Amino acid sequence: MTRKSLSREIQIVNLRLNFHRAQFQLTNQQSKVALYQLNPYLIIGVGLLAGVMTSGMGWRKIYRLAGTGLSFIPFIVSGFTPDENL
Repeated sequence: MTRKSLSREIQIVNLRLNFHRAQFQLTNQQSKVALYQLNPYLIIGVGLLAGVMTSGMGWRKIYRLAGTGLSFIPFIVSGFTPDENL
């Protein structure tokens, strides 16, 4: 490869990296805004509930239960979005 083509490849990769970095920063900023809008007592309560459940059931069962619950999120979210075919 010539020096010019290598330079062009580096510029393309750099542009892609900058794009992904901008996306990450936007997502990070949106996550911070969402977190600051939550009630602090809710965060403390969920942490306390998670601690009590973990001590009672064990972390492996909680991990499995959480994974199963997270697998249902697409179905739950799709139920709240309006159907365009109606």
